[in-house]
Amino acid sequence: MKDKSITLIIYGRGGHKEQMKRLLSLMKSHADFDFISISDTEDHFDSLKHFRCSEPRDKFSVWKAPFQLTNNAITTLMQCVSILKNFKVQGLVSTGPGMVVFPALIFKLLGKKVIFLESWSRFYTPSLTGRIMYHIADTFYIQNETLQSAYPKAVFAGRL
Repeated sequence: MKDKSITLIIYGRGGHKEQMKRLLSLMKSHADFDFISISDTEDHFDSLKHFRCSEPRDKFSVWKAPFQLTNNAITTLMQCVSILKNFKVQGLVSTGPGMVVFPALIFKLLGKKVIFLESWSRFYTPSLTGRIMYHIADTFYIQNETLQSAYPKAVFAGRL
């Protein structure tokens, strides 16, 4: 698998998954490409290889947060090592959620391209993941023009 370049996609459940579904549909219509994925759900897109990962925070319990963050960091570190060992990754594309932060940092430090799409449900306030990924991503897309003031260097791409 090391001879062909692939893309790593990272998405979460719900709206993040639906946005990735639409993005992959657009990408596949323009080019033939292979990808692997990391998600907090089962593989929905026939990835070459799929890794499961939990969210790095619990939105409903502040007490679980340090444990989940530690678990997420260790899990994604091991997944990234496995991915880099077995695949020739050209870059990472994500529609969120927070589980993308650690892999994005790792791939960015290794000189890989990182692309992030802020959620289409954000109109006026940035998401926590978006605020972090804005400083990590090589290309940061917003889907609502009203977010341009929050992300001045972002690329407005319209809705997926």
